[in-house]
Amino acid sequence: MEDAEQQQDTKQRIRQPIISVLGHVDAGKTTLLDHIRGSVLAEKESGGITQMIGSTSVPIDKIEELSGDLLEELGTELQIPGLLFIDTPGHAAFASLRKRGGSLSDIAVVVVDVSNGVQPQTREAIDILKESGTPFVVALNKIDTMRGWKSSEGSFLLNYRNQGERLQKQLDETIYELMAEFSDLGFTVDRYDRVDDFTDKIGVVPISAETGEGIPDLLMVISGLAQRYLSDRLEMHPEGAEGTVLEVNEVKGFGTTLDVILYNGVLHKTDTLVIGSRQEPVVTSIKALLEPSPLSEIRTERDFQSIEAVTAAAGIKIAAPGIDDVTAGVPVRAVDGSDEDAVQEAVEEVAAELEAFEFPTATSGIIVRADSLGSLEAVMDVLQEKDIPVKHAEVGQVTKKDVIEATQEEERKHQTVLAFNTGATDTAAQQLENTDITYIQSDIIYDLVDRYEEMVQELEVQQREAVMQNITRPAKIRLMPDHVFRSSDPAVVGVEILDGVLNTGSALMDGNGEKRGRVKSIQEEGDSIDSATKGDEVAVSITSITIGRQVEEGDELYTDLSSKDYRIIRRMEDAFTAGELQVLEDIVEIKDKQDPRWKLG
Repeated sequence: MEDAEQQQDTKQRIRQPIISVLGHVDAGKTTLLDHIRGSVLAEKESGGITQMIGSTSVPIDKIEELSGDLLEELGTELQIPGLLFIDTPGHAAFASLRKRGGSLSDIAVVVVDVSNGVQPQTREAIDILKESGTPFVVALNKIDTMRGWKSSEGSFLLNYRNQGERLQKQLDETIYELMAEFSDLGFTVDRYDRVDDFTDKIGVVPISAETGEGIPDLLMVISGLAQRYLSDRLEMHPEGAEGTVLEVNEVKGFGTTLDVILYNGVLHKTDTLVIGSRQEPVVTSIKALLEPSPLSEIRTERDFQSIEAVTAAAGIKIAAPGIDDVTAGVPVRAVDGSDEDAVQEAVEEVAAELEAFEFPTATSGIIVRADSLGSLEAVMDVLQEKDIPVKHAEVGQVTKKDVIEATQEEERKHQTVLAFNTGATDTAAQQLENTDITYIQSDIIYDLVDRYEEMVQELEVQQREAVMQNITRPAKIRLMPDHVFRSSDPAVVGVEILDGVLNTGSALMDGNGEKRGRVKSIQEEGDSIDSATKGDEVAVSITSITIGRQVEEGDELYTDLSSKDYRIIRRMEDAFTAGELQVLEDIVEIKDKQDPRWKLG
């Protein structure tokens, strides 16, 4: 009796852990949660892909029901009051789940498709987990798709023993491959039953979200991690209440509402709320405090229960006046409205948290938009790592003002708008059609940034090619004997390109630096060409010289570079051949003898 009372007391002192479910598109995140809560939400998602963040509270009796056999075998007693799962559309949504001092999630589940391993969004999620220090487990999903695997609902460990030796070996090899992939990311992983210390290794739980195999194992690993390593973090602090906005949406009969994760304290309907917004923090009262039924998904629930108070951790919906400028990812504080000092302190706390979302911007750079503060933070982190300057970064849809601002940038690569997980307003979309700015939209950060970098590289190639066509390139040529077709007005002579590249329009000089005309045209076998390279024998038309007077057959000439040409070539040396650079040195030596200051222009 005393043990039961002690266990009940422990449950009252700790809140339920908040679990984020992350992974690549179509890895099975929502299907996993569907099996736990007994719903079919995954079939209702647009394209089978989660579009918004949602939360589901799973009470302890449901966990014990799903894990009964395994609980008995392991002799485990659950002390947590339940689990609050958060389903995310991708890593950036997870990034937006912040609280004061760190990540909102206590534990994360990274879902990996057994056939595909670590994919781009998996990598992004793991990077953020590493940065935030959030412990996580790996759910190796879709083992039922392995040829010959006999999958059934219940414990993976119990089912694994019933598989043939070949299948056991095949799964083990898959996990070894996963170990190598995670090792490259800085983590040591192993099958969960082979992990002695979860602070040193990440547990891999093979599952089938479709059949339910391994779900008990996964719930046990999560619960065990929470009870053993996170007891201090889960300790209840009933004074006041703290939360984070998941989503902002319109609900018929309530107007603008907030889906909120309450991660600390007790929220009363009579409390005053202080909420972050695009401007200054909003101070408001609660019009309606709504809670979904246990095992219901807050995104799809229609029959909310009106409540007077709620204890963390919980996913709740709040209707309140004056919240139209609130965005996903902002902090929420609840205080006694009669205590003016407490309200002011909450305002200062929320303002301080919002300042943490302010990003360094440049006087010149690209425009960035994202669907939430956390998403914007994740995008900005990657851009800063890659030294990509950002002039303006904000939450929300791309506006006409953004497009106009981008068109005013001088550098073509900065005439760009990046949109992560968001789109453009109708007026902005129309404006985009009438401009040449680059508009890149994606729901994967690395895809967004990679596409921008590819665009910049293509632009640089085009710009370099344009520069190369408009400068005199280093070249050394020889007037071929017995190949004078016209001696002057202009002179036409066969030449051999000894080294470098000869373009039309290039000025020429002799070995003493004396000017010897300009290339008017180049012909090869009767066809006009723009340039000739080392080894080519071509007919060249040269203005302002007479062969037999200023030059003779057999003479060697060089291109006559201007100081501007010289500086461009030095700046772009990697674009020139070794032969051109050697000829450049010869030209510099010749011109320096005439005027040592010529490089200065």
